[in-house]
This record gives sequence, structure tokens and C-alpha cells, in this order.
Amino acid sequence: MSRPDLNMLFTLDVLLAEGSVARAARRLHLSPSAMSRALARLREATGDPLLVRAGRGLVASPRAIELRDSISQ
Repeated sequence: MSRPDLNMLFTLDVLLAEGSVARAARRLHLSPSAMSRALARLREATGDPLLVRAGRGLVASPRAIELRDSISQ
């Protein structure tokens, strides 16, 4: 497993806060497809799905919450 860089962790933090790829993309002034690609890179780097679709939103995996908590420290 490679380590995600700081930009990727910031992206994860925004995805977790917004609960939606489209809303996170708007907040970061990116296209939804660019945000989806960033999430794919995060998933590859961590070997974890991080966020899974639940209804119309996303739910964080335990690993995503662990990463978010380590960012905020």
C-alpha cells in the first residue's frame, strides 16, 4: 500500500464532509469526473473503498474515518 499525499487526504476530508462526489467537486472547483478519479486514486493508494454508496450519498469506511482523524491531529 502506498501512502496518500496531503492533497489526496484533503480531498478525502472534503468528500467526507460533503457526503457526495458532486458537492465535493463543486466545493473544490473540480469537475465531478476529476473528483471521481481522485477518489479512485485514494482507493488504490489505501487498498480500501473508503466511501461506499448508500442511497443518494456516501458512507465512510472505518479506514476513511481513521485517515480523517489522523489528518485533523
